[in-house]
Amino acid sequence: MLPVRKTIHQATKVYDTGAKPLLVTCDDLNDWVLKHNDPYKLINEILGSKFAQVWGLDTPGICLINAQDEHIPQNKSLQIRNFRKLCFGSFYLKSSIHVDKSSTSIFEDHSFRKKIKQKEDLLLIGLFDIWLSNEDRTHNNSNLLLNITDISDYRFCVFDHGEIFNSGSLKYGLAQITEDESIINTDLTSILFKKGTKLETAVDNIVETFYLCVSECKEALPNIISLIPAEWKIDTEALEENLRKQLFNEKWLKDCITSFRSFIQIKFYNK
Repeated sequence: MLPVRKTIHQATKVYDTGAKPLLVTCDDLNDWVLKHNDPYKLINEILGSKFAQVWGLDTPGICLINAQDEHIPQNKSLQIRNFRKLCFGSFYLKSSIHVDKSSTSIFEDHSFRKKIKQKEDLLLIGLFDIWLSNEDRTHNNSNLLLNITDISDYRFCVFDHGEIFNSGSLKYGLAQITEDESIINTDLTSILFKKGTKLETAVDNIVETFYLCVSECKEALPNIISLIPAEWKIDTEALEENLRKQLFNEKWLKDCITSFRSFIQIKFYNK
């Protein structure tokens, strides 16, 4: 089971997004971003985070949180009853830069870019999102951090996986995301990569890595599913069956690679 934390005082922030996450301090004396919405969205958060770990992507640690009634801000958009179940927590990464349009210019500094040792992670994240049908990491809303904890090795860090599976559940199947719904189609990729043999080699390596990562995710799936709290009342057997049928079938994997290569082609070569 995931670690279970408990809030120790009132939330210090309510984020102005649809799900209204809270910034809370828990009994481990760390700050966490608490999410309290639809259990299926919280399950997506667990799946996305754990799959990202298997892929070797940087992603904040996660936990479950017992939110105390007295620690929920008086806000008309928040209802206490929604917190009377285990909530999802994502570790608040203080040493980070939110990657968005306002921060893109800093990547144009060569000395800054040199600190990003694994810039290919950005393309890997693009393929990761294609595989999970994540429509919510785009040029308008990257849901991406640059982890600057290690001052000599900055890492792209993915978070907020609630909208994977085409912003829903697997109930209606999966559809490929579009070019405009991919982080590949951003100014940042233009700054970090140029067309040529280095890019082609990087893309080929990422495709090779993709099949290894998917295989490892398939193997880890029972353990990941077991992290879902029983009190969320989810049919975990049906969920696992759906995931195996839709995420890991050969046609889906081939379609993901086709989309990935197509997005790269459109971004760097069809101009």
